[in-house]
Amino acid sequence: MTTPSTPAEPSRPAPASATAQTAPPPQQRRGMGSTKNMVISAVVVALACLAWWAFVPRQEKVTRPVADVGGIAREIGISQRWDPAVADGLPKGWTPVNVRLRTAAGATPTWQAGYDGPGDGYAAVLQTKGGNDAWVSAQTGSGTGKGTVAIAGGQWKKVERSDGEQRSLVRTTPLGGLTTVVTGTGDWTQLQDFAARVKPLSASALATPGSSAG
Repeated sequence: MTTPSTPAEPSRPAPASATAQTAPPPQQRRGMGSTKNMVISAVVVALACLAWWAFVPRQEKVTRPVADVGGIAREIGISQRWDPAVADGLPKGWTPVNVRLRTAAGATPTWQAGYDGPGDGYAAVLQTKGGNDAWVSAQTGSGTGKGTVAIAGGQWKKVERSDGEQRSLVRTTPLGGLTTVVTGTGDWTQLQDFAARVKPLSASALATPGSSAG
């Protein structure tokens, strides 16, 4: 007699921990972290640059007109015993913006009467007593000679800075007893026209208090 076979017990599924491995954490999208860090770094650098720029002294173009060129020139003339020059009778478009006596330790006192001109031009008359070659070189940007020109009865040496951004006229003889340079950023025609109007204060329309250089 045949013994009936015992049916096999169905196999149990293995526990999930045995069959399924723990899924790895999702990877951070490549580049997201580095990009964020780069942006933060750029902002920090920009803020640092702005802070540095705010505290560094800068030479900015003066835009406030000078109301009384003659009055300033008279005061400087009295204190220095000079007859400083001014631009007399400039046409419309010229504005005095930088009129003062430049002084610094160890440097020669220098009279400066600067004017903003048409087309973003700028011209100034610079003077001192007994200015030497070093003084002239400093006022002209250590430029090179470009010949001479006769202006208003005087002889002037033409000097141009190496980068072409500054042109100067150096009077070969003193004007009102002072070594005189006219310098500026305009072309030679503009600069020579300006120099033709430069006169000692005593010989200009500004000699009378309250007058203006119209």
